Amino acid sequence: SLCALVFLVSSCGTTRKLPVLEIKPMPVSKILKKVEHESPAFNNYESKKVTVEFAVNNEKNSLTGQFKTKRNKCIILSVRKLSIPLGKGLITPDSVVFVNYFDKSYLAGDFKDIKKLIGIDVDYDLIQALLTADISKLLQGANFDKGVLSDIDSQMYRINSRFDPRLDRALTSGNDKLLNRYMKRKNDSEFIDYSIWVDPQNFVTRKIYLNDIKYKKNITIRYNQYELVGRSLFPHEISFDFFSASQKFSILLKLSKTSVNADNDFSFSVPEKFEKLK
Repeated sequence: SLCALVFLVSSCGTTRKLPVLEIKPMPVSKILKKVEHESPAFNNYESKKVTVEFAVNNEKNSLTGQFKTKRNKCIILSVRKLSIPLGKGLITPDSVVFVNYFDKSYLAGDFKDIKKLIGIDVDYDLIQALLTADISKLLQGANFDKGVLSDIDSQMYRINSRFDPRLDRALTSGNDKLLNRYMKRKNDSEFIDYSIWVDPQNFVTRKIYLNDIKYKKNITIRYNQYELVGRSLFPHEISFDFFSASQKFSILLKLSKTSVNADNDFSFSVPEKFEKLK
């Protein structure tokens, strides 16, 4: 019995090391196939409660709301402060409408207007992808060239854009004339330096870093928590950190009460007496 007691005490006092997952190198094509295979399956997806915490140039605020999306068709969202409805929005591949209950007005436009307003080039596919962490369609887009590279970083696969050595020399030299000369020969889409971190167990996206070299701004997206909804993993905590020379802002989304393929009502209307703003 004494031996048993000594064994028990010594066992409790020993720190057991958990096995570290051995990650083997994998070509980008194979990683992307696995990411696409694990991409969330849904026709409709809804979060009945979204907590939004945001900070713009260190000024913090918070909202609550909800959203629902019909895959590749539309996203409807609403926002509240405490229990007071502030507004609702409709996003489609061609248009954006936001209704402001506070001053009985609404905005209607397209993604070109959004870019003018916030200075960020977004589209419907990007917004849907960010809310669902389904990046498979984005990786087939024009901004993601076929010459991407992969390595292992922080116990995850990291997919990197192939950096042009001439641009690297121009940036590191600090020679503005050399950099401007290089940029004049290139399209805007070629100035996005990016990295994507992929979970090696579930092949879901954990982090995305986009760096706009030409306009000196970057955004980092982190998917901190996933939960099984239906047959797929969906992100339930998403953070965005945007930085440029003129401003910085961060947003943290916490999603709950989520469901897929429910019988959602996607009707949307603007009250007749609301004023349209430019």
